[in-house]
Amino acid sequence: MKRKVLALVLTGAMTMTALAGCGSNEQASTENAAGGAEATAEASNNFNETGYPIVNEQITLKVMMAIRDSDSLTNPDEMPAVQRLEELTNINIEWDMIKGSDWKTKTNLMFSSGEYPDIIICPNGEGYIDDEEYGVTQGLVIPLDDYIEKYMPIYNERIAAEASDPTVSLIASDGQKYSVGYLVGQNINTSAHTFINQEWLDAVGMEAPTTVDELTEVLRAFKTQDPNGNGEADEVPLQMGLDTGYYGFRYILPMFGVPADADKWIYIDDNKKVQFAADKVEFRAAVEWLHQMYEEGLTDPEILSQDYNTVETKLKEGNVGLFHAWRLLAMGFDDGVAANSVCILPPSAEGTNALMHRMLEVARPGAFVTCTNENIPATMRLLDAMLDTEMQFSLYYGEQDATDGTGWTYNENGKIDSLNTGAVEVRNYLDCNTMFFAPGEYISSTFNMPAQRIEKTTYCKDYDAAGHIQKYANDYLDMAPLTAEQVAESNLTETDINKTVWEGVSSFVTDGVTDESWNEFVGKFETMGVTEYVQMYQTAIDSMDLE
Repeated sequence: MKRKVLALVLTGAMTMTALAGCGSNEQASTENAAGGAEATAEASNNFNETGYPIVNEQITLKVMMAIRDSDSLTNPDEMPAVQRLEELTNINIEWDMIKGSDWKTKTNLMFSSGEYPDIIICPNGEGYIDDEEYGVTQGLVIPLDDYIEKYMPIYNERIAAEASDPTVSLIASDGQKYSVGYLVGQNINTSAHTFINQEWLDAVGMEAPTTVDELTEVLRAFKTQDPNGNGEADEVPLQMGLDTGYYGFRYILPMFGVPADADKWIYIDDNKKVQFAADKVEFRAAVEWLHQMYEEGLTDPEILSQDYNTVETKLKEGNVGLFHAWRLLAMGFDDGVAANSVCILPPSAEGTNALMHRMLEVARPGAFVTCTNENIPATMRLLDAMLDTEMQFSLYYGEQDATDGTGWTYNENGKIDSLNTGAVEVRNYLDCNTMFFAPGEYISSTFNMPAQRIEKTTYCKDYDAAGHIQKYANDYLDMAPLTAEQVAESNLTETDINKTVWEGVSSFVTDGVTDESWNEFVGKFETMGVTEYVQMYQTAIDSMDLE
């Protein structure tokens, strides 16, 4: 979801060619809206605003779609669900399937050529279209707000059923949406959770800790009382790294009231104020505590050097007292780790409330419509038809009641079960490359969630009910309406911040924290424009109507 800036510098010739295709953004949008209205009026006997087919006389739409490098798919024309989609809508689709490794090169060439497909579908992370560059600046993909409202009732109904709009993430800096969203919801609200070894707790005769002081005593007991019962002092009370995702230091900070997330060192407080994390007294308290754990041998001695994969490998060995993770099931942990560990609320430091960062389930860009598309209303209705429940799941999983290790079925409760075992090498469905829009309320009422998703959802609900999730999601920082220039500037600042933070944390963990070393650490941020960086985000957040 984090905004990206194109590294490509457009040459003058490329820009002139692109503009020749559609014109500037304002011109393109105006001409496109007018052209679309005129085309609809001229073809009023052909286009149907409701019902099927979408068009009476067949039309052809060209679709450029990103697929994963690892995918082996049959020709979409041979896929049963695609054939039904074309028959239902009376729209013939010409597919141009582009592997993710070729996507950037192919899309750059396509945009510079002035000859565009009608639709660009890139929901799976392999493809990316910069709405700021190709939408706001050049007008090569068009704003879709009005078309979505008029021609996509299925999509709109799913948005309306949510407590908050999951497509707010798609708003560009000009306030418009240039894409139809892609979302596979799970009804979750944060990333990592705190897990403790219940067998070890029982062995040392202690209860699950609720405060950091209690946690410290539990970790000491894990170290000294041989809870694994092998007669050796080989237990690792606290397993983690530093910059290792949800196995790392960022998920120690919430215990001290700092809801830092995986991307930035800023967060939004309860008053909608953007705060810088690394100069807070709570941040200092966190590194001081971690230094204490390191000095007492309560952490893995390789905490400073081990990476994500190393930590995960050690966690799977099971000789661990406390750790943070996304969930237990379907994470590669053996039955012993999953059976022996329990999720607990994050312990709180004295005088604070432990706060995990809030994560929003929001859409990422799924489909774009280019400025040369002459059948925009029909295009929007086609995209909406792809989201019809049975069509959507058939395009994603394969055919209903298939018997070849693919597909889906309705269970006894009327919900959808996946039959997909992943055993088929060449698939006759689009898989995760297709359009899919399933926010939390829709997916939970339609799809029979697997055990690992139910596990994760349960943890999230418990954390939220206990008041351990921040009020305003840091995800809003990634949605902030910044210009391309501001994003580029913030990326440079964040690189400097990140380097300084990790150097400081490493030093503090090994050497401890003094007033002198802390003041020196904090002073570095004053020279790299952090004040201006925070104010830039504050201005952007102030312009948003946060719920």
